[in-house]
Amino acid sequence: MNVFILALLSATALWLGYRYYGSWITTHVFGVGSFPDNQLPSQALQNGIDYVPTKRSILFGHHYVTIAGAGPIVGPAVAVTWGWLPALAWVIFGSIFIGAVHDLGSLVLSARNQGRSIGDLCAEILSPRVRILFLIFIMLALWVVLAVFAFVIASLFVDRPESILAVWIEIPIALFIGWKLLRGGSMALWGGLALVVMYSCIGLGSLDPVRSLLAFDWGDSATGSVLKENARMFWLFALFGYAWIASTLPVQRLLQPRDAINSHQLFLAMGGLFAGILVAAFNGSSQLEIVAPAINQNPPTDAPFLFPFLFITIACGAISGFHCMVASGTTSKQLESESHVRSIGYGAMILEGGLAVVVILCCISSAGFVDTAAWTAKYSSNWVGSNSLLDRLSGFIYGGATFIQQVIPFFSIEFLASVVTVVIISFAATTMDSATRIQRYVVEEIGHSLGIRSLQNRQIATAFAVLSAAALALLAGKGGTGGLVLWPIFGVINQLLASLTLVVLSTWQARRGKPVLPTLIPLVFLSLIVGWAAVSQMKDLLNEAAIPWHQVIILGFGMLVQVWMLIEGWLALTGAVGAGKVDKDGIVHSETV
Repeated sequence: MNVFILALLSATALWLGYRYYGSWITTHVFGVGSFPDNQLPSQALQNGIDYVPTKRSILFGHHYVTIAGAGPIVGPAVAVTWGWLPALAWVIFGSIFIGAVHDLGSLVLSARNQGRSIGDLCAEILSPRVRILFLIFIMLALWVVLAVFAFVIASLFVDRPESILAVWIEIPIALFIGWKLLRGGSMALWGGLALVVMYSCIGLGSLDPVRSLLAFDWGDSATGSVLKENARMFWLFALFGYAWIASTLPVQRLLQPRDAINSHQLFLAMGGLFAGILVAAFNGSSQLEIVAPAINQNPPTDAPFLFPFLFITIACGAISGFHCMVASGTTSKQLESESHVRSIGYGAMILEGGLAVVVILCCISSAGFVDTAAWTAKYSSNWVGSNSLLDRLSGFIYGGATFIQQVIPFFSIEFLASVVTVVIISFAATTMDSATRIQRYVVEEIGHSLGIRSLQNRQIATAFAVLSAAALALLAGKGGTGGLVLWPIFGVINQLLASLTLVVLSTWQARRGKPVLPTLIPLVFLSLIVGWAAVSQMKDLLNEAAIPWHQVIILGFGMLVQVWMLIEGWLALTGAVGAGKVDKDGIVHSETV
């Protein structure tokens, strides 16, 4: 068994899942194909800012890059701590039978109901009582996403300053491409040129004078440069400022072209990685050797148990609650035709599973680590703190660069490692600005539900989204590490959100007379796993010498919402509560209408 065989088997399984199970789920379970396109929110509510009919290729790029972010890279890179076999199995089966179904259902439900979020729709599908609780829980999850992703990006900027110029130059390039696309330009042409410029900037950023400038390495060595000593803080301020501006612009100006550029990066990177594995196999390269154990018998002493925490650690790449916010947040408002939902909703999740597979292969092969001893030194020392998280990412960065070099040997490993870093940062930055936009939607929906008109204002809602996340990142921990204060419980929070989405989808399916088992079985499985993990983590938190009450309160709130929504789902199905009406097309109607 080597990396090439694992890659071939994984790719085959994912393709078969998309081709057959994805087709059946789309047509026979969610009933896609009967809804008129002119009633989709992008056309019925078109406003040129958030509701914009978008070509499938462009929207796929936006949806994929947003749901992926750094998630399918960080999670699998950490989870191979327990061994490659459980990580690979969960990614393949989870993405086909749970994650892609969750994402597709969220997109169909929202697209048929004016682009409303899952949190808002649960008022009619379950009960008005749970709407505010669910929306607040979604807001808390996004709050953590924004703070943590900002920290990861800023840390990568500090660690690899040669990537900075390429990442920031993408913004004016995307604005220019957005302008050209509005006038009939070709995304394939301009996207390709964008990558040439970006990757040229990596070379420029690697030159000593430029690299020193970007690293703020020009202060007085005796007194130290304020910027150099606080580089991460500087980049955090810059990132939150960017997210504020980007999330309020019309989607076709920056969000869509930037995501399209990043989707070009994705296809280029994944193509390069798979081609590199193929070339290495053809050449009989030793870099395909697996240096990690199938099941690690000696994980770090502070690591949690494989069950249930494998299913929490790998979220993006198998199933992630964040995806429902994207599908029912930005994507449903741009969907041009319901015939596109399979490739976007189901297909993007399958492709994300493919990325997670590639990450696992890079992190367990001799391309990423010289030998088993080197792998053990990285993965058996300690569980995931801020430094060890970057160590895990380095395995993918250098492993990926080594495989890509098999195809283009005239580039150095360091240059290709910088290219991989730019891909990671670009994905994470896309998730950050899209998450800010989605947080704005959630704040506006909360304002609408509570009758607070000020929160329904686009600028005020954006200010709340950005400033609250910035406060968490900058004030709750030194050096911008505030997001890591809640990092230990983020995995459970994210998967709690996924299970809550499956509650809504299963109830929606049952109430409109459609097959419910494809969502109900994942719901039961995930509820048990997440409940187990939540109880275990709560027990550990309460046993600490200094109880972290901020984590206890947020985790406890999530557990309460899960139990409450499961009960409300049952009551809605039995007719014991006054939920709204759901017609055969899946359109929900309030009782007051």
